[in-house]
Amino acid sequence: MAKPTRTQRTKQQRRKAADGSSRTRQPRVRASRQQAHRMVFDRQNYVLLLIGVGLVIIGYVMMYVDGQVESFISLYLAPLLILGGYLEIIYAILWRPKAPAAEEAEAQA
Repeated sequence: MAKPTRTQRTKQQRRKAADGSSRTRQPRVRASRQQAHRMVFDRQNYVLLLIGVGLVIIGYVMMYVDGQVESFISLYLAPLLILGGYLEIIYAILWRPKAPAAEEAEAQA
C-alpha cells in the first residue's frame, strides 16, 4: 500500500478529531481575546503625553518669538521647557498604572 499524501493525512486527522478518537489540544485563545481589547495606553498616559507635547511647543514658540540670540529666554528658559517636555513624553510612554492586586495590598496595609 502506498504512503498517504499530505492532504489524505489531514483528512484522516480531521475524521479522527470529529470522531473524538484522537485528543487534540485546543489553543488558549481566551487570554489573547482579553488582551486584544485592552488599549496600550490609559487615559493618564495620553494626558501626560499632551502635557509634554504642549511644553515642547511652548518652548519652541518662546525661542522663535524672542528673536534675540543671546537673551535669557532663548538661552535658558526655552531650552529647559523643551527638555522638560521631552522628558515628560518619555515618562508618559513608560508610565503604567498599578496592578489591581498591588492597589488592594496597599489599601489593606
